[in-house]
Amino acid sequence: MASDHTQKAAFLGGEGDRWFERNVAHLSHGKRDVVVEAIAALHLKPKAFLEIGAANGHRVAALAKSLGARGCGVEPSAQAVADGRKANPDIDLRVGAADELPFETGAFDLVILGFCMYLVDPALHLRAVAEADRVLADGGTLIVFDFVAAQPYFNDYAHLPGLRAHKMEFSKLFTAHPAYTLVHRQLDQKSEKFLDADWREGVDVLVKNMGAAFPPNPHRR
Repeated sequence: MASDHTQKAAFLGGEGDRWFERNVAHLSHGKRDVVVEAIAALHLKPKAFLEIGAANGHRVAALAKSLGARGCGVEPSAQAVADGRKANPDIDLRVGAADELPFETGAFDLVILGFCMYLVDPALHLRAVAEADRVLADGGTLIVFDFVAAQPYFNDYAHLPGLRAHKMEFSKLFTAHPAYTLVHRQLDQKSEKFLDADWREGVDVLVKNMGAAFPPNPHRR
């Protein structure tokens, strides 16, 4: 990997905009959305939610409307944020990165990692986890939508030399702490690519319960 820039700098510095330009045609309402499906299946009713990696806020806007909730998003592409603000002025979209969220502690009872962790620098994974945990209120729900790989590995990022796409079960970064419990997994079987392990995507739903993380000593009578 190139040593003169990080993936964060690359995406904030223009690759985020180029990603948006390549994918904006696919970010439309009305298409099947496994995140929306999981939220509906579990009857989640957040009052305020955040999507990290929100693109132009298409999912944030749809969920805010259907749930009657305050919707916020953070996204490294300034172009995507400007597009989303113009189309949906009622949602709160901001430019930023997963490891440094511009929101207050405990501000949300639902946080969505929206297919972005695979492009976060591995050196920033734990910072991204800490930030998602910081803004998620205790008792809240975390949704991790990303590739689901049985073991960690990387592919070269096709669009900019020196960058990589990293794959793993990202929910394990949270369930390593007893405050987080995986309660639901929904694999996205929307195409024949699902049969290729390198393209397997899924939605993991976790709940945060700090109070139950460390019960009294079960070995002491």
